[in-house]
Amino acid sequence: MPVHRASLSMAEDNGTPQLRAPRTILDMVNYQMHLIESRSASNVTRMCEGEFGITRREWRFIAMLAAGGEVAPSELSLRSGLDRSRTSKALMELLAKGLIERRSQAGDRRRATVSLTAEGRSLYELIFPRVVEVNTALLEVLDDTDVAALARILTLLRRRAIEIVNSDLVSASADRRHGGSKRKWKSGKSARPAPPAG
Repeated sequence: MPVHRASLSMAEDNGTPQLRAPRTILDMVNYQMHLIESRSASNVTRMCEGEFGITRREWRFIAMLAAGGEVAPSELSLRSGLDRSRTSKALMELLAKGLIERRSQAGDRRRATVSLTAEGRSLYELIFPRVVEVNTALLEVLDDTDVAALARILTLLRRRAIEIVNSDLVSASADRRHGGSKRKWKSGKSARPAPPAG
């Protein structure tokens, strides 16, 4: 099977992004980080799916459980940045594959924690060094000073992102049930139908 090769697109060939004064989406820091993540993570996706029979999302949860130990699914959802329904779906798949186990808390079966099984831990130990190789290859274009600066900048941006989420910069709430392709755009006004007159 041929290996997918990414080609240089307009996004990668647009020069240095103008982060302070964006002219297009290509100058947005979130978009640039998305491009980096999606390109480099495609290697991890191919490895996980092609060699180990798990998805990259399942790998993320395995790695997080290896790093943090036994935890409640709700906490895992917060740490991963995924909503609870997607977290629950991934955890159900990992349970079915025997890679994690669920323990109900005494007196309340609805409250539970999840942790890696021995098989899950073994799979983590196989995959993690391979993912480190991808990480190392990505950072090869930076010297030690650059890597230290990048680590500091990522920490600042992560903290600032949390502050912005908790601010009132955007007051609207997400509405996946009525949003996206299920709703027509109407000149910036609410696309919900007006209530009937009278």
